[in-house]
Amino acid sequence: MSERLTRTVRAIGLSLSLLMPMGSIDAAGWEELPPIPEPNGGAICGAVGSRIVVVGGTNWAGGAKNWLRAVHEYDPAQRVWTTVRDWEEGPVAYAIGFQNAAGFGFIGGSDGTKALKRLATVDSGGRKLQSIPALPSSLVLAAGGAVGGRYVIVGGTHDAADVAGVQRTTHLLGLVQGQWKVTRMADYPGKELAVAASAVAGDELFVFGGMNWDADAATVLNTAEAHAFSPAKNSWRKVKALAAATRGLSGVALDRRHIYLAGGFTDAFSAEAFLYDVEADSYQPAKPLPYAAMVSLVKSGDYLYCIGGEDRMKARTDKFYRIPVTELLK
Repeated sequence: MSERLTRTVRAIGLSLSLLMPMGSIDAAGWEELPPIPEPNGGAICGAVGSRIVVVGGTNWAGGAKNWLRAVHEYDPAQRVWTTVRDWEEGPVAYAIGFQNAAGFGFIGGSDGTKALKRLATVDSGGRKLQSIPALPSSLVLAAGGAVGGRYVIVGGTHDAADVAGVQRTTHLLGLVQGQWKVTRMADYPGKELAVAASAVAGDELFVFGGMNWDADAATVLNTAEAHAFSPAKNSWRKVKALAAATRGLSGVALDRRHIYLAGGFTDAFSAEAFLYDVEADSYQPAKPLPYAAMVSLVKSGDYLYCIGGEDRMKARTDKFYRIPVTELLK
């Protein structure tokens, strides 16, 4: 090829790339939205009405990890982010998030120095924070969710930097005669774990993958194990394992039968996704994420939102996408 022709081909390629919307080639049906106000991973994300809310999280700058406290809201009608305030109690990240009809909330997490023994709710009426000293310390990077008005806490550690401190305990948090009660339940049947995906379907909490600590080798090992917990029966049951051992996977129930599982880290950051069928105990490939990362997923109305995440070691992204739930159920 002549030098002149080579230059022409390159110029045409550059022009096409400038005209093409960012992420459109690999987004696989995802719509790119305005980026979140700051790169973020480990944030607590949820929906209040039609708005997407991001609380706290972490990012990196100059080789140092920052623990965040800002509260950002996205208005899908105006397609704009607003930083509404700082979380008054200080930084918070790596908590157990849950969604309900009124809004969303979270249990535990860390401020970068200690585990936070508290329950927070965020809804249209504002926020409510309750200190619960009886909570265990393994509230960082734990799995969990709200099942039948009570909250399940599985695994986790007391410190995000202490991966050797992961647990296999299960605790149930609920109101008894107006007082919060923490009850030790049947231990998770696999090894001690953290950074697992979890989602509630029906009256069970499903936990997928995560990481274990290998004390003999003094290293982190990903796991493919998956189990479901029934608080009513105080029992775990094994479900079909993931196709690959994965930590940092994200999960969200799309309906009563299907759980969307995506992203995470195998031997590299992944965009791969699957639909888990609760009734059939089976997986099928699903539309992948628009980028490879450990992301936050929030279902709001007819859409699933993909928010930020860890896309490289010691790095975070500010990417923000959504996709119709119907596209994921095809």
